[in-house]
Amino acid sequence: MRNKFTIIISDINGSKHYTLNQIIKRVALYIMLTIALLFIIGGVYIKYLNTKVKEINQREIIYKKRNSNLLGQNEILYKKINNLTFEIDKKKEKLSELNDKISDLEETMGLKQDLTQGIQARIDILKINSLQKKLFLLNIPNGFPVSYNGITSKFGWRINPITKRKEYHPGLDLRAKTGEKIIATADGIVEFAGYSKRSGYGNLIIIDHNYGFKTLFGHLKKVLVKNAQFVKKGDVIGLVGSTGLSTAHHLHYGIMYLQRFLNPYYFAKWDSSNFDYIFKKVRRVKWQSLIKAIQAQIQLSSQQVPK
Repeated sequence: MRNKFTIIISDINGSKHYTLNQIIKRVALYIMLTIALLFIIGGVYIKYLNTKVKEINQREIIYKKRNSNLLGQNEILYKKINNLTFEIDKKKEKLSELNDKISDLEETMGLKQDLTQGIQARIDILKINSLQKKLFLLNIPNGFPVSYNGITSKFGWRINPITKRKEYHPGLDLRAKTGEKIIATADGIVEFAGYSKRSGYGNLIIIDHNYGFKTLFGHLKKVLVKNAQFVKKGDVIGLVGSTGLSTAHHLHYGIMYLQRFLNPYYFAKWDSSNFDYIFKKVRRVKWQSLIKAIQAQIQLSSQQVPK
């Protein structure tokens, strides 16, 4: 019985004996040990898996939070992008409006549009500073030569009060009192000062200004300047009268540009407060060239000033 192993199974009907040899006993023992070991390993592995699951769950929570944060950041970025897009569209619209205004000014001033230039370069050409304005208003006729009391005869076609014929009136007849002082409307040189029988203006003064402009003052009672005399804007040059072909005391005031008469009314209404007014009203003058000439004059003067 040395190598035998007996198993006794008892129930209500009695006991039964089963004998196994020692090998089977060992096999059974090994199986039980293996099963026990598997249970132990399984338990350890299950515990390990539970730990990993917990880590995965924690990571999932972290990733969900990060995803939520990213979604929030994306939403903020989308809002910023939409706002920037809206602002860009508004700026494009303003830029288009600015470009249209610049184009209008260029057309008004007779400037050739150069779309290859940037906006700033085109603005610099249009920009007229206070010194340039001052030179404009000193050299180009502006303002009334006498106190404004109305116009008795406008520029253009009319019935001549003496000949009763329709003829072109190349100036303004300004209502004024006899002996009222007449002033120069810009700096210049007196081209003619005296009695002009042929023109019908009687005592007449013609002043030659810069850039191709001339002013004409007719029917004067008295001439107070001489030929070739330099006069400044605001200087008194004569007195109002009614000499020559005239029906009453008044001042005939005319403006010429390159030997062509222009309507003096627009120049008389022009001053520093409405500087752009003349560019819109008088299109026969190539203002572009005058602006460049004055800018060049200022630049040359600044270079000649000793430092």
